[in-house]
Amino acid sequence: MDQTMERAGNFLPRVDDNPTGGNAVDRRVVTLTAPASAAAEQYRSLYYRLERMRDLRPMKVVALTSAMPGEGKTVTSVNLALAAARANPERRILLVDADLRRGGVAATLGMRNKTGMAELLAGDCEVRDVVRRFNSTRLALIPAGVTPEDTAQVLASGRMKQFLKAVREGFDEVYIDLPPTLPFADAAILGHQADGVLMVIRANVTSGKAVHQAVESLGGAPIVGCVLNGAEVHSAPYLKNYVKK
Repeated sequence: MDQTMERAGNFLPRVDDNPTGGNAVDRRVVTLTAPASAAAEQYRSLYYRLERMRDLRPMKVVALTSAMPGEGKTVTSVNLALAAARANPERRILLVDADLRRGGVAATLGMRNKTGMAELLAGDCEVRDVVRRFNSTRLALIPAGVTPEDTAQVLASGRMKQFLKAVREGFDEVYIDLPPTLPFADAAILGHQADGVLMVIRANVTSGKAVHQAVESLGGAPIVGCVLNGAEVHSAPYLKNYVKK
């Protein structure tokens, strides 16, 4: 797998997959749809916060999760990975959809959720078959694929460990969209294998109790911070005053 990942990383700059497959990019991907917006600026700020953390500790693999479904972890993962690809075009950036139960990265980017992580971990294909480049960017991505029967077992497998080892060697930055933490064991399984975990919290929706339970459920995974999603602009007046009318 190491050799195929290295070839995939070298091949991506020369290949441009059809990015939309007839579907539009989700408007919430503001790093693309509204790059001058206050929301896009917050994703860039999040990325540079991670960059400062990288000055202090190795953090190549960053995983994102949430306590419950519907809190915006996938949209956050996509925006963060795109912000990374735009900030450092010389780096090899990979976005992995590891939410094998309800993968949403491909749909969010307007791409088909064809062969992906599920098939790769089942041994049905090679890395080069699932890694795709998004549009004209340097962002590479691997969709979730078809939901396997036993998701937790698949994610805890030796092939998953081998995959993570390969992407560490083949890419400069890796962002992994995990399933929500409380309903499933999946996030706890993969969270410990990441260098840093971000917890996405939806404003006025996620309870403090749920966040506390999610952190406990991750059981010592390297949580590096939380991302408040869905906050109104008026809750941060300095942004509202700075945005051009």
